[in-house]
Amino acid sequence: MAQKKVIAVIFGGRSVEHDVSVLSGLQFLEALDPGKYEGLPIYVDPLGQWWTGQALTKRSNYPIADEPKGLTQVMLDLATPATGRPQLIAFSKGLMGEKRTTIPFDLIVPAIHGSNGEDGTLQGLLEFADIPYAGCRTLGAAGTMNKVFAKRIAASGGIKVLPELSLTRPKKGTFLDPAVLEAQLKDTFGDVAYPFIVKPCNLGSSVGVGKANDMDGLIAALMTAFRMDAEVIVEPFVANLVEYNIAVRRSADGKTLTSAIERPLRDAELLDFKNKYLAGGTPGGPKLDTGPSEGMASLNRVLNPEELTPAQNEFIHGSAAAIFDLLQLAGSVRVDFLCNEKTGELWLNEVNTIPGSFAYFLWEAAAEPLSFLKLSSEMIEEGFRLSSARLGDTNTATGGATIFTRS
Repeated sequence: MAQKKVIAVIFGGRSVEHDVSVLSGLQFLEALDPGKYEGLPIYVDPLGQWWTGQALTKRSNYPIADEPKGLTQVMLDLATPATGRPQLIAFSKGLMGEKRTTIPFDLIVPAIHGSNGEDGTLQGLLEFADIPYAGCRTLGAAGTMNKVFAKRIAASGGIKVLPELSLTRPKKGTFLDPAVLEAQLKDTFGDVAYPFIVKPCNLGSSVGVGKANDMDGLIAALMTAFRMDAEVIVEPFVANLVEYNIAVRRSADGKTLTSAIERPLRDAELLDFKNKYLAGGTPGGPKLDTGPSEGMASLNRVLNPEELTPAQNEFIHGSAAAIFDLLQLAGSVRVDFLCNEKTGELWLNEVNTIPGSFAYFLWEAAAEPLSFLKLSSEMIEEGFRLSSARLGDTNTATGGATIFTRS
């Protein structure tokens, strides 16, 4: 009988989306095929420390204490072990002082949303260490995290996007000048027609997004967004706003596949973080603390909305597949769209390479339904394929680049 592959799922992280990441990570661990894989949880705390232990799989243990009991602190071994399998280095205290042991695994599944995980930084570290991992490669992860870059790639492929004004965080001791902002708005949009939407350029989950009805509101929204990101974008507010989301992945035979479409429901003008993850927007009633198949799946939504015309359906499915191919993405990716409900006009909004709950609920409702167990297996096998195909021979003699004499 073949030995089970050990799949390390890493979640948490130094990100404003830390808590949502914990949920997605635990969901992926729960969705692993027990006949093929053994799960290994890796939790990254807000300080950047890595931990493992079975206590991490219980949601009731979160938030994790500053000095957690029953957990082992670990670090990633960046060298190639003699066994050929990647490994964690574990630290424990004993009578003779600190003891180091190793924990081997076969592949890492990044489940860190937003900064320091979804933006290509973690993917780059894993590629540097030649460690197999699932999901988007470094290029796709970094390219989609920056909303301005992703929109320009989309526009180059003929995908309709909103215009935007990109602003960088003012230097310390300086302030936002209303006159300068007014001129920048005119240069970008022509007529300055409020309201505008302000959002961090490199975050997701609607974190830090604000609506500005006038200049004072714009400055306030920018100040909030600049606390979270050094780059912020300003876009026109879409009237009669409706949002549609769809997931995309690639099959083992190379076909780009799209899922069901969802229309998230909201009780406010904007679909913000509270609408997405907190029941009624109340911290005391989180949608996170529910059954094993909840999380983003517990968000009120309409699946395969009937109001979409054939042309709108074609735009959403076609644009999502196109941006997936343009940015060379992988894994289960969610692509979000904005729509003016009255005019029917659609724009691509953003691309999420590690979406909440890995968007498994959109695959379950697809024309050809796919379970989370099957999705997790396909993501893992794709990760092995992509990782093994990345590099060729790195020996200096192979490239004719030898300078120093070797014995």
